[in-house]
Amino acid sequence: MRLVIVLALTFLQPGKPDLLRDSVHVTSAAARPNNELWCYKCRAEVPDDKCADLRQNSSSLIHKCMNEKRICMVKRFSYTTSTENSTTALTMWALERNCTKNCEPGCIVIGERTKLYSCTSCCATSLCNYGSGAERPCTGARAISVLFLQLYVFLS
Repeated sequence: MRLVIVLALTFLQPGKPDLLRDSVHVTSAAARPNNELWCYKCRAEVPDDKCADLRQNSSSLIHKCMNEKRICMVKRFSYTTSTENSTTALTMWALERNCTKNCEPGCIVIGERTKLYSCTSCCATSLCNYGSGAERPCTGARAISVLFLQLYVFLS
């Protein structure tokens, strides 16, 4: 019995930390700071829509991002058509602004005579997603699959 008391006193000596009393246990969710990000949130299907042109009063489009959505994004779908002699100006087909968890910036272009553009821009400061979503294009098989995935997500 005396040995048990000596061992207990050895582990609880003053000056030595008590692992149960002196440590703080925090879950990863509690350690993460609150999400203070605000983004514009809207969809536009015509270039004259309030969502497409944020120079107007757009305070009604401001949205507080929640949980893991810590990135503001702009996703723009547009197209051009060409003939042998000319190419039309880039025409917006649809645009979305929102908070997101994952964002991959860039443009995907597919097609020859009719070119479809899917452009995404990403930022991580409040109300930074006011731009048009235009980025430099990327091409290839990956571009086609990403475009169809984005179209599916946007239209569903």
